[in-house]
Amino acid sequence: MLRIAQHGGNVQVLHSSQIAALIPDWAHQLATLTRLAWSDQDDRCWFPYLPLTTEHEWLTHVAHDWANGTMHSWVAVVNGQIVAHAALLNKAKHWEMGRMVAVNAPHGSMHELCRRAIAWCRDHTIHARMECTQAHTRTQEHALMVGMRFAGLGTLDEIDGVRWDIIFFDTLEGVAPFQPRRGVIADPLGVQVFCTDSNRARLCEISHTLRTDRGGLLPPTHFHILPELLSSVQEIIVLNTAAARY
Repeated sequence: MLRIAQHGGNVQVLHSSQIAALIPDWAHQLATLTRLAWSDQDDRCWFPYLPLTTEHEWLTHVAHDWANGTMHSWVAVVNGQIVAHAALLNKAKHWEMGRMVAVNAPHGSMHELCRRAIAWCRDHTIHARMECTQAHTRTQEHALMVGMRFAGLGTLDEIDGVRWDIIFFDTLEGVAPFQPRRGVIADPLGVQVFCTDSNRARLCEISHTLRTDRGGLLPPTHFHILPELLSSVQEIIVLNTAAARY
């Protein structure tokens, strides 16, 4: 039986305050983990922010953010090898949960990292939001499993010929999931995201690529969404893709 504990067990979970002292080549491992998790079968990496696939980024910017408390990471380690990573990042106006990557991680590892990140938020009386991509549903599952609230959709610019979209979640408690309505496509942490002409055009494209399977192929060619969120996503699309209704 898988046992996840701070010390000992099949999987060891470390906080960013411990990683450098206990994993000598931590930057190389985290850069490699990020690259592998986002690479296709031809070994091309599709990660939207490629600097995180380099040791330099981890040794400089990430290490600095760890030191000043604007980023907190949790990693799952098996026999000295980092197999999963999740983080909380201070984005000035809000905290964001993300950078979730895993390769050959034992079942339950990522869920435990997410659980610890959520626990940190509660211990420090803060709320965070999560931006999942449409490439797969795994992070969406983790968000719901740790009690996060569905907070709508967002769209990003095209990167290297690939359109990236966002499924928002947040840690607000006692607040209903995002209610689809005209002119608004999301409300992460209570901040409304208004539908622009660009959003509307992308939502029209998404309507033809919706899938409820897990996905995972890179680059993504479909919008993968959990079955329990499908009707909400469809309603967001319907309410925001008819310009004549505004």
